[in-house]
Amino acid sequence: MNKRKAVAALGALALAIVSTLALVRYVQGAEDRAVAGEELVDVLVATADIKAGTAAAELGTRVASVSVLAKVRPENAVSAFTQIEGLVASVDLVKGEQLLTSRFINPGAFQGVRSASVLVPKGANEVTFKLAAERALGGQLRPGDTVTVLASFESFENETAAPEGQIKALSKSPNTAHVLLNRVTVVRIQFPEDASTSSKEKNGVGVAPTQDLYVTLAVDQPSLERAVFAAEFGKVWLSYEPPEANSSANKTVTRGNVYDRTESLLPVAAVTVPAIDPVSSDTTSGR
Repeated sequence: MNKRKAVAALGALALAIVSTLALVRYVQGAEDRAVAGEELVDVLVATADIKAGTAAAELGTRVASVSVLAKVRPENAVSAFTQIEGLVASVDLVKGEQLLTSRFINPGAFQGVRSASVLVPKGANEVTFKLAAERALGGQLRPGDTVTVLASFESFENETAAPEGQIKALSKSPNTAHVLLNRVTVVRIQFPEDASTSSKEKNGVGVAPTQDLYVTLAVDQPSLERAVFAAEFGKVWLSYEPPEANSSANKTVTRGNVYDRTESLLPVAAVTVPAIDPVSSDTTSGR
């Protein structure tokens, strides 16, 4: 009987030891899981607002390395500048925001992004035109610029109304060029992926894109109709229009008046011509 009691006591002791070891192992596992969740990692955080288009190389003191819990670190968080080297911010970033690799793109691709800094008038239509570089300032236009839209048309036939049964008279319109719209906002510019842009230089001269580019403009409804008609049946040119540009005196230009002399609207600097003494002039010439 004593022997049985001893065996039972030993069994109970062994069970208690096994249970204790299991409990200790479970507790240690929980602690390990908790510690793993509390692990600190470094990420880059914006210390000031950052505008879309800002190059990573220009961030400087506007970002700082901060330690955060590993469990709250986004998968694509930026932990070192090398991850975004040569890229620009694709959207506006706010102070306190963690930098993400998904919010940085190649500078060329940024041309196709709608920048938050371009204010489109409320209710305006946005329309895109495919233009050769020479029709869009050689590719030098930038989002936010204001432009003059000029339309040119080749000669076309017009039908003159005639009574029923009579042949309608045909007449030809002249070739024309005229300013169509003023102070139009450029919303964005898109270049083909493999196009060279004017930001590159060769011997100090900007290199224009070799392919067509896409220019999106913000216009009202009537202007939209006129601009689309011009692009569909004629040709469209864009010129940069500074705030001080004089747009009050425009006329339709044809072959018949292209050589007409008009007063320049641009200010002309005064030129002072020194007076010449007739006597000294004759003496100098030997007469």
